Amino acid sequence: MVTVREQLPERLIELSDETTVEHAEEAQRELAAWLDRVRDILDGAELTKLEEIAYLILQKELTLNTHHSSNTFSTGIGMADILAHLHVDEDTLCAAMLYRCVRENVITLEEIQKKFGEQVYNLVKGTLAMGKLSELIEKNKRLEDHFNNNQREHLSGIYKMLISVTEDVRVVLIKLAERTLALRELATSSRERQERVAREILTIYSPLAHRLGIAQLKWELEDLAFRYLAPDRYKEIASLLNEKRLEREHYIQFVIDKLKTELAEHGIESEITGRVKHIYSIYRKMKSKNLSFDQLYDIRALRVLVKSIPECYHSLGIVHQIWRHIPHQFDDYITNPKANGYRSLHTAVIAENKSLEVQIRTYEMHEEAELGVCSHFNYKEGSKTTDHSFNHRLHSLRAVLEHYQERNESNVHKHDDESENLEDLQNFEDFEKIYVFSRDGDIKELPRGSTVLDFAYHVHTEVGNKCYAARVNQRYVPLTYALKTGEQVEILTKKDREPNRDWLVNSLGYIKTARARDKLRHWFRQQDRSKNLEVGREILNKELARLAIHPKSIDLNDYSSHFNLKTGDDILVALVSGDISLHALINQVNRQMHLDNDEPELVLKPTLNPRASHTLSAHGILIDGLDNVELHIAQCCQPVHGESIGGYITLNRGVSIHKVACPDYLRMIKNEPERAVEADWEMQPTRGQSVQIVIDAYDRRGLLKDLTQVIFSDQINIRQVNTISEADGIANMKLLIEVKGLAQLSRLLARLEQQPGIISARRLVQGN
Repeated sequence: MVTVREQLPERLIELSDETTVEHAEEAQRELAAWLDRVRDILDGAELTKLEEIAYLILQKELTLNTHHSSNTFSTGIGMADILAHLHVDEDTLCAAMLYRCVRENVITLEEIQKKFGEQVYNLVKGTLAMGKLSELIEKNKRLEDHFNNNQREHLSGIYKMLISVTEDVRVVLIKLAERTLALRELATSSRERQERVAREILTIYSPLAHRLGIAQLKWELEDLAFRYLAPDRYKEIASLLNEKRLEREHYIQFVIDKLKTELAEHGIESEITGRVKHIYSIYRKMKSKNLSFDQLYDIRALRVLVKSIPECYHSLGIVHQIWRHIPHQFDDYITNPKANGYRSLHTAVIAENKSLEVQIRTYEMHEEAELGVCSHFNYKEGSKTTDHSFNHRLHSLRAVLEHYQERNESNVHKHDDESENLEDLQNFEDFEKIYVFSRDGDIKELPRGSTVLDFAYHVHTEVGNKCYAARVNQRYVPLTYALKTGEQVEILTKKDREPNRDWLVNSLGYIKTARARDKLRHWFRQQDRSKNLEVGREILNKELARLAIHPKSIDLNDYSSHFNLKTGDDILVALVSGDISLHALINQVNRQMHLDNDEPELVLKPTLNPRASHTLSAHGILIDGLDNVELHIAQCCQPVHGESIGGYITLNRGVSIHKVACPDYLRMIKNEPERAVEADWEMQPTRGQSVQIVIDAYDRRGLLKDLTQVIFSDQINIRQVNTISEADGIANMKLLIEVKGLAQLSRLLARLEQQPGIISARRLVQGN
């Protein structure tokens, strides 16, 4: 790629600084010549809008007396010329021309929107936003340390931030063009400025250009930056090359043509590209592999793409046939792929008295190497992790560039569906990360939608726990404020501050990330365990009371393994923290009692079979060591199928069946333990069991009808109803019903409490 100053008319930039009529006329002529050259690059595109903008900026620069930090016209021309070689669309060229004018207040965004349309306006606006980020990055005090220590994992967050801040990929291209031009103009700057900008570009923008596949920008950015950072080493390697880059490019084109002809003669369709290793790349390889210049065989390289693996090996044979192979310089990564999955054939030959590396691979292998899991920039830049969301965005950026190149090759400049296709390529709403600055200038990566409280917990757990306020860009914001890329966040803390339980409520919007939520829950679990136990026990006992289940009838330790906890107390704490829902616990209790809530209800049988009256088979009860003995259900507790039960041998009525937690039962077996027998329910009840329930409700017409319909819908038999209407309008109803077990009773009570006007519905046992 030839630089702008080599291609621009020699006098154009100088003339734009002059204000005489003669100079203005000469500048316009030179500008017309430059526009014609850009049209040639873009295969005859009209560029009417670009022409209008260029003459407008030139006129403003010639007539305005205001002195700017840089010539807006020459900067615009330089940026547009760089982008023209990338074959971008006219809107992008126009935005590049206007960018510096807006920054220097020569023209306003409103004027741009009115005169040149929404597309150009959005591009300029997006580039300005990225420019502000660039200024923050350059002023970042921490950045210098990261540069010096080569902390690439942190620095990668910088160009991720630059990518994520824009919704239009063309903005990134404009920014790269601006940085390229800035580097070219560093010659007159101070040494300190040269080194700082060179480090910034070498660390941030050249890797970005590399990932986008813009080789002509990448090598120029790296070489120019390297020249400012290590001028002596740069000159040494340049002298070792002993040839101009243009000569190397002619050589590459010659060997491409020769190899392509040979492959075609053997019936192999191929795509061959070449590259000349630039100075910085040579330096980096010599340093990383501890090699001398004479040991480098890939200064010049070809890449051959074919359709199949057999054609790869066939092409290899042809290469070795026409050029002499360098011994010990062959790697077969197809048979033996690299650890990251990279596949290709690498060989080195002497072609036209110069060393040449040839890489041969299939199109599928090439796509994996460029954009797949084995993308070369992942290991060449020293990245330890792969950000799939960011790589997807880069893939889309490269797709846009390919779209421009294909459009240029087909000589088509305007299609009706062009904008629609471009929108498809630029859909980045699923980019999952945002990037913000800490108070000290560090860049933090967070999931999209994160709040300032999420940021506080991301910095440190204690910062989040003691957070009481936050400032974003020096402005106070609520803790629910959703952060955006590029914002600077400062968290204010107090020593005596403690987290609020409201932070865990999803609907309030304090916490959005799982990481912060886990840290907050852990804090609550560690705080005042005895208090949490008390609250959890109260929550559970309230639900058990509704079902008339005595708390001592269940052992929470039996359910700890199901919830991956150590003890029953841990279950109570988890109820408070929200890790376990009350519904899940009660369901597990029902399952352990051998009850299936989803089992279809059976039709109820009549109460007791006369022939089986007062026998075990009538009630579906099993008593250890006894068979077919007289029994009766104790009226003091009225156990229901599924509840823990025990038997007590009476003097003349056989065995009475109680709940194990029944106070009367506990008193009797304490006094006479020899009368206690173990009892249990059969797996399935054989008949309905009588249970009394109490319903308190606001009295109204049709109340009893509505409630009985609810009961009948569950196929539950009502044996007795007793209703009393109080003077205060409250109706008290006692119903004797038949249920098949605890699960059916629980469902019924829950449904009854959901009815309009119902105050409470509970089971009635002796002593209630």
